[in-house]
Amino acid sequence: MKVMLSDFKELMQKDNMVEIKLLKKDHPDWIIVTQPYDEKEPSAFFAELKDVDALITAFLPINKMILDAAPRLKLISISAVGYEKVDLKMAQKRGVRVCAIGEYCTQDVAEFTISLMFALVKRLKQYDRLVVEKHRWEYDAFMAQPRLSRMTLGIFGYGRIGAAVAKMAVALGMRVIAYSHHITAGTIKDNVEFVSEEELLAKSDIISNHMRATTENYHFFNADIFKKMRQKKPYFINVSRGETVDETELLSAIDNGMVRGAALDVLESEPPALVNNPLLQRDNIIISPHAAFYSQDSMAMLQRISCQNVTSFFEGRDEKVFNFVDQH
Repeated sequence: MKVMLSDFKELMQKDNMVEIKLLKKDHPDWIIVTQPYDEKEPSAFFAELKDVDALITAFLPINKMILDAAPRLKLISISAVGYEKVDLKMAQKRGVRVCAIGEYCTQDVAEFTISLMFALVKRLKQYDRLVVEKHRWEYDAFMAQPRLSRMTLGIFGYGRIGAAVAKMAVALGMRVIAYSHHITAGTIKDNVEFVSEEELLAKSDIISNHMRATTENYHFFNADIFKKMRQKKPYFINVSRGETVDETELLSAIDNGMVRGAALDVLESEPPALVNNPLLQRDNIIISPHAAFYSQDSMAMLQRISCQNVTSFFEGRDEKVFNFVDQH
């Protein structure tokens, strides 16, 4: 029995001892390997993959090429909530089961979202650069902003994370409005008013994206959507999926004054090309490396569930596997 932990070279954890101990606790004879996937030199990855029974990964695109190279593979344990990078139909044809993690970082992502909101509105990046790089001690170097309690937060996507962000924002005294395919406009729930897409775009001082990555949501935030933000010129936050935002159109919207600034924890391509990336050249754009989920608590839960899914599956206890996402 062989289990491989793998992800893109740039995204691999520096230490996988926690996972190794969890997997070997009841199965000391299992072979556990950690092997990064290097796109420029993938030979070591494919050499290890050829006799792997289970693969634990978060970001690798599980496609025909990888499945062809893993004839013994029986389980893919996704150490994340999202599993859109897995070709589920192809996996099913090969008899490979796929499971993901339904819940482990809602609180962390919500806290991170609120942190980004504070950083944007309070201009923390700009003040830091003003003092550190330009050696200027001027509190009024930038236009003063309203208090958060006078601002309206608009939330796209009202799942667990969107709801957690709303709860925190309401506690700060903000007006919170939301748009969801699943909740009728005009509904009021937990001090959140559900509105139409058009009303949210027109009335929000801050817009936070928490939508899933689906075919319908690809580049949802595009030129047409950003134009509808012109009335309020909101700040824009994305801690969901990079594919939902057309980054070129976002830059254009910022340049043309339709969006005041942006905070992006996710980008369309990950790991992204950072050298000469235009998103990194702006004082009013904050970029973080897909870190919203990251805390001591979330990592412990993530490691435990992704490994427990593997042990439960190979012990024949499918009912203990958390969140099978394939079609079996």
